[in-house]
Amino acid sequence: MIKHNLENFEFAYFTENNVKAGILRYRYIKDNVIDAYTTRVDEAFQGKGIAVELYNALIAFAQEKGLKIKPSCSYIDVKMQRSHRDLIA
Repeated sequence: MIKHNLENFEFAYFTENNVKAGILRYRYIKDNVIDAYTTRVDEAFQGKGIAVELYNALIAFAQEKGLKIKPSCSYIDVKMQRSHRDLIA
C-alpha cells in the first residue's frame, strides 16, 4: 500500500505487515514544479515492482494537481523520458 505523506513530501510503500519497504521523495521548487530527487526500495523487497508503484503514485499526484516534475532521481528520469515526457519540467 502506498501512503502519501504531504508534510514530509514523500510517497512510502508499506507491505501487508506494515513494513516500510520503499520511498520516493520530492520537494517543491516552484508553486507548480516538484523535484523528484530520490527513489529507494529496501534490498529485501527489490524486484517486486515497488518502485513502479511509487512512480505511478507520483505521476497521478502531479497530474491531479497540475504539476510538472523535475526528475533529479535517475530512475524517475528514465521512466519519465519513456512515458511521461509531457510532465517534465
